[in-house]
Amino acid sequence: METTDLQETISTVASQVFSINSIRPYQRLIITNILERGKRPNLLAILPTGAGKSLCFMLPAVIARGVTIIIYPLLSLMADQKKRFDRLSIPALVLRGGMDGRDKEEVLSALSQGKARILITNMEMLSQERIVRRLSRLKISLLVIDEAHTVISWGRSFRPVYSLLGQTVAQLNPDRIAAFTATCDEFTASALKEEVLGNDALVIFGGLDRTNIIYHRLEPFFPLLDIIAILTDPSARPALVFCQSRDLVGSLSGRLSSSFRTYAYHAGMEKDERTRIEKAFYSDREAVLVSTSAYGMRGDKCGLRTCIHYTLPQTVSDYLQESGRIGRDGRKAHAYAFLGSGFHPSELDDILLRDGCIRENLVSAMGSGLEGICAGCDVCDGSKLEPQGLAETARALRIPYLRTEADLVRLLAHKRTFRVLSENEIRHGVRKLISSGKIKVRFKRLKFVK
Repeated sequence: METTDLQETISTVASQVFSINSIRPYQRLIITNILERGKRPNLLAILPTGAGKSLCFMLPAVIARGVTIIIYPLLSLMADQKKRFDRLSIPALVLRGGMDGRDKEEVLSALSQGKARILITNMEMLSQERIVRRLSRLKISLLVIDEAHTVISWGRSFRPVYSLLGQTVAQLNPDRIAAFTATCDEFTASALKEEVLGNDALVIFGGLDRTNIIYHRLEPFFPLLDIIAILTDPSARPALVFCQSRDLVGSLSGRLSSSFRTYAYHAGMEKDERTRIEKAFYSDREAVLVSTSAYGMRGDKCGLRTCIHYTLPQTVSDYLQESGRIGRDGRKAHAYAFLGSGFHPSELDDILLRDGCIRENLVSAMGSGLEGICAGCDVCDGSKLEPQGLAETARALRIPYLRTEADLVRLLAHKRTFRVLSENEIRHGVRKLISSGKIKVRFKRLKFVK
């Protein structure tokens, strides 16, 4: 197909099948590279969340003459993708765990007979020799690896099946491999090339910088007060709050439920319960979802306005992935990173505490650069937040008879602002104020330092 004809075909299919009249430049570049005939390198596309990644492989899957196999790391993502194809009346099949032998055979036979040319699956299925042998008899035009960073990060930890991907690709022998991710540092990109894509793979970079997300950092002393203060404004909801542990998710969602309509979400829940919560949260314009990282890759709710990391993930890529859940409608959204509240030290604490633009520091840590000026962070626009509880604590310390830590904790516990906190939380906050130098002991008396 000539280049001009290919571009016309891409535009026609985008309009007629996907009802899209304008394709972004990097989307067209990716689609063109996938569909051009002849010996061409595989590609790695690094696109920010909400950048229209799915179109980059769904459209080629419609045009390509052979079979397209799409690999996902999570069953929920597979189900979401199947729904996208179903809404567009594009035949697509799913091969996943839990299917009996007859169901698997029906899927493989339908592909062989040309009843469908799109297969959505995972590496657990593609690690089965019988399935790979059947698929290798087909002409596979495109192999898509979505959330490709998990191939490296999971393949070397709790999903060793991903370490077999290179071997599986060799057996399937697709015309082209396209890997997609929203977050990919230099190490992960190099490892993907070496293990799966080939060293000549084309890297198409759509940018890590989500210009509609405004980044904030905060070192809270009484974190629950800060969360309530941020989310009290109705325009800050619907919102996500990320925590590191399932127990903390349950506890925090319960504490917030007196102020907001709140849902708890983590991977330890039964599938039916997670599905119920996803549906309820998806349709709720006022709700707050408190979650572990389980929702960081899963969520596709479009109108999220706020993301609060009560505890930080371990890596910059995970932070960008999780905070990238918000603002997918293109409107302004806010991401808040609570520093120093994790169970274990995070590289993010150091990166976020660096001088200068938060956005630039995050993007630089991923081996990239910021194009143009910062689109918004609390350093560049001067909107740094004051942690909640400081003003009340300072006023309390003006009382002459108040001398000890215990005196201060007892007094704060009776103030309206602090009534949502336990005595232990207040004590922890006071001790953090002392260790940070905000409160000092002078002449055997506590004194607030401005």
